[in-house]
Amino acid sequence: MKQKGLRLALAAVGGALIGGGVFVATAQSAQADQISVSLVLKPHNAAEMAQAAYATVDPTSPNYHHYLSAGDVATQFGHTTSEIQQFKDYFSKYKLRTSVYHGNLYLRIKGNYNSMMKAFKATRTATAKSDRTSYKLPGNLQDQLVAVVGLTSKDINGGKKHQATKKKSHLKTHVEKTSDTPNTGLSNKAFSEAYGVAKFADRYQVNKLYDRGLTGTNQQIGIISGSDFNVSDVSKYLEQVGVTPNVSRIQKQYIGPKKDITNLMSSPTGRPMQFETTLDVDQAASVAPNAGVQVYIVPGMSNYVTNEAAMLNGFAYAIADNKVRQISTSYAYGNELIPDDQGESETITSYNNAYNVIFQQAAVEGITIFNASGDSGPYMEPSAKQNLSIPTSEYQVEVGGTTIPFQKITTDGQLVQNDQERAWGKLSGLTKAQIKQGIFSGSTGGFSRLNPTPKYQLGVPGVNTFNAIQHLTFKDDKYTINKNPKMISGTGSGRNVPDVAGNADADTGYAVYVSYTKTPNGDDASKTWSVAGGTSFVAPQMAAVNALMNSGLNAPIGFWNPQIYKFAQSSDSPFTPLDSITNNDNLYYTGQPGKLYNQATGLGTINFDKLYSNFGGK
Repeated sequence: MKQKGLRLALAAVGGALIGGGVFVATAQSAQADQISVSLVLKPHNAAEMAQAAYATVDPTSPNYHHYLSAGDVATQFGHTTSEIQQFKDYFSKYKLRTSVYHGNLYLRIKGNYNSMMKAFKATRTATAKSDRTSYKLPGNLQDQLVAVVGLTSKDINGGKKHQATKKKSHLKTHVEKTSDTPNTGLSNKAFSEAYGVAKFADRYQVNKLYDRGLTGTNQQIGIISGSDFNVSDVSKYLEQVGVTPNVSRIQKQYIGPKKDITNLMSSPTGRPMQFETTLDVDQAASVAPNAGVQVYIVPGMSNYVTNEAAMLNGFAYAIADNKVRQISTSYAYGNELIPDDQGESETITSYNNAYNVIFQQAAVEGITIFNASGDSGPYMEPSAKQNLSIPTSEYQVEVGGTTIPFQKITTDGQLVQNDQERAWGKLSGLTKAQIKQGIFSGSTGGFSRLNPTPKYQLGVPGVNTFNAIQHLTFKDDKYTINKNPKMISGTGSGRNVPDVAGNADADTGYAVYVSYTKTPNGDDASKTWSVAGGTSFVAPQMAAVNALMNSGLNAPIGFWNPQIYKFAQSSDSPFTPLDSITNNDNLYYTGQPGKLYNQATGLGTINFDKLYSNFGGK
């Protein structure tokens, strides 16, 4: 089975590359001195490419629903064959290999570490404020770059060795586990209604799409993942929720050293990421029961490729391959405020710009991207200042979280009750230990520091204004709850996050089944059912609904956001804004009564049957 999976992955990886055979080496275990660095190139006619993305979803444009192939992207906006050859010729002088992704906007340079440092003339400088590797290529090549991602010198200030060459950090997930165990003794229908797909489908009118006969036939859903998973776990989940466990439609594609990816599953560090990937695939496969699921797996930890480059590679490959019409991720690496600060070549700004380029390619190809916004309110990293994870691109759908009605008594006897759907922000029903820990969960939302307010958000009531409640104070690397929080109103700027929202609270969450292997530090092998929440669930759910809708339309939906912000301002909007100013915050942002947009939940929750009609469904 492993050999078969490897062949499938190699065949698919080759499909995203020009001269794809060069990728074979990276699907094996990379040699210790081998590394990979990614280059994102400036599009030719960049302004026209942005216009083209919007034109594909503008009914008044002659290019409405006229999507480009990756080859068309290369011809209209990518770099010429001769320009690409200049990169190949230069790096070949250092015995480095160059892989070109379809679209001619993305290159991967692979080879010996020392040769890589020489080719890039890499110099690492660490100060009290920053730790970065600078680089210099010949002028004709340097001028074509948006970003060099994943180049890290081990030498600091020309002679001082870096203390650890292995990355200590890893990809971040957007999931919140509970100690609850689902009742597997329920019937399939009852289990699905309590913990599975029916819970989501019934609440957001997805069941009406099923009534129309939409099941995702002939669609493929892409999942960008930082860990491997057991297909048998997904099969067990599907069977439990009453979905035919046809897992042959689920395919793994390893974008990087396979050994690094599979080894992570036997590591304590890898267990949260395995859990994350499993639930992503569960949700996509159950919501769209006849769609294929392509899981693009990048290394969660590797000496061959940095985390930032690995995530970017996963997206770039899936977009260049152009076989899926919807992509979801619940992983993040990078923060708009707080740099990773481990000597990488990319800055926060250049890393953000790199995502914008490849996501723009997705838009002109008709691919919809869904990103879990996060689970920490407006504070993705602990800080007194608000901060969001990268990417916050205008070309993706940022998916936030809500809490649906529920009532429960906690283990220490507290009654917790929620009577109507609200923004997810958990400050009630907490134990003393949880409060002391100083980490709280909620739907991530706010204002991007890196991306301006996109034109589809401009003028929408509630965008760039806000109401907020100062619930938390940050001190000594943790948050404390303010006993008398202040209400604040104000204005902001930048790309407003999220765009939409759905049930993400672990108190109203979903079931996950995961089987773990034994780890070297003594963790036993185990097979567990859990109940969990997080925006990690909502992003793949929405990607799967997109597959349902696409399966009934003549052309892919493509770039969602210009369309949905227009729909939200219509008299028959498919959105329900969560605009209450009371009991409706994400730890900070609350509702703006009468406004269409609110920073904790975006445009609000979705009636997917209405949305399908707005997209032209019959």
